[in-house]
Amino acid sequence: MNKRLRRRVVVTGIGALTPLAIGVEESWRKLCQGKSGIARITRFDPSDLNVQIAAEIKDFHPEDFLDKKKVRRTDPFIHYALVAAQMAMD
Repeated sequence: MNKRLRRRVVVTGIGALTPLAIGVEESWRKLCQGKSGIARITRFDPSDLNVQIAAEIKDFHPEDFLDKKKVRRTDPFIHYALVAAQMAMD
């Protein structure tokens, strides 16, 4: 097996973007308080759907964490992953 492929990585941090909050501490605090991040869908009109609730990540502005060019060229799920990884490494 290629030596490079056998290299291991250990992530010792954690990052979180949740429907409760942006960041681990605030998400955990709200979870312990019994708060829910589930609410009526706001990103689009869910009127024609059977299910109208979701756990959306609200009040997240990727430009606060990533450069504008990267934000324009990538989808929201990529923003979430990049920012959570960045938080884990900080």
